[in-house]
Amino acid sequence: MTILEYIHKYQNQVFDDVSFNEVDNVILSALSYIDLDNIVSTHSHKKITIQEAGKAYFEKYSVKKNSMVAYKHAVEIFKEIIHTKRYGTLLLSNYSYIGDYTKQFSAITIEISKDLIYISYEGTDHLVSGWKEDFKMAYMFPVAAQHHAIRYLDRFTMSKKRIILGGHSKGGNLALVAGMYANFLVRSKIVAIYNNDGPGLRKAQFNSLRYKNISSKLISIIPNYALVGLILRHTNNYKVVLSSRKGVLAHDLLSWQVDEVEFISAELSTFSKIMDKGMLEWMNKYDDFQRKIFTESLFNVFERANVHSLVEIMDNKKLLLKLILESRSIDKITKKMLREFIWVVFEYAKDYKKMAD
Repeated sequence: MTILEYIHKYQNQVFDDVSFNEVDNVILSALSYIDLDNIVSTHSHKKITIQEAGKAYFEKYSVKKNSMVAYKHAVEIFKEIIHTKRYGTLLLSNYSYIGDYTKQFSAITIEISKDLIYISYEGTDHLVSGWKEDFKMAYMFPVAAQHHAIRYLDRFTMSKKRIILGGHSKGGNLALVAGMYANFLVRSKIVAIYNNDGPGLRKAQFNSLRYKNISSKLISIIPNYALVGLILRHTNNYKVVLSSRKGVLAHDLLSWQVDEVEFISAELSTFSKIMDKGMLEWMNKYDDFQRKIFTESLFNVFERANVHSLVEIMDNKKLLLKLILESRSIDKITKKMLREFIWVVFEYAKDYKKMAD
């Protein structure tokens, strides 16, 4: 069954009846994609139920606010859970959103019970700034979103509640990094960290004592056609789940297949195995400086073309390629890499736009 069918099946079962599980984690991880500004408080002392937040959200946005797939599907999940007994009374607070051309970050706190909270970190949305941060992860640490994720988690230093961290896509990486670098008092309260098809870590962080200290709490979930979840260095102890889609489209949470209270396990596809090997070879081939030059060159082209979101690439492909060819400051190797990458991103954006229509 699908995640939406799972919600329907267990809608009347509270967490005392059916314990919190990996599927619930994915459902809650999607909530950070939703624009809850002026609906959910930015502080912890004022809380609102999911049902109340849903009522306010759908009254405020009577038409589709955002066509990006992650947002669209998060709203579908939100709509399904607001009137359920299982999720409707969960409390929301500490909403945070930062989004401009340089950075993209969002998080929300979800109170599952009096002594347990789930902190949901948003993945990459349609903003080019979010994708730029993903690329920056290959040559620097921490990027702005990771820094914000750590600071957000440190808010709970004095809290006595147990903490589950989670996120989808880049949000999974933020959950992992926050769990590694939050202060000791907060780290001692973390019971689980869910990285749902999110990037891994740079070599230094992956080999660090901080990673070793939280590795037993880390639960990495990737689809059988994983792409994003195999970026950078990552544990090989991940759960591969069956997706109803192939290629980059398997990144979509609503494609992940469920059996009762867990995802259906699958074998990693040949596509993903080749990608995983290629990514590691690329990481070993180029140093931080070369990765930085590639990233800065790519996003300078986006900026010159006035491209701020993924969907805009569909309308600016020829202009982007023209700017690359005309750029005298970019060496031949970087130009070749950029041309090839623009075509890959174009195909990726085309798939996303098709799904969003």
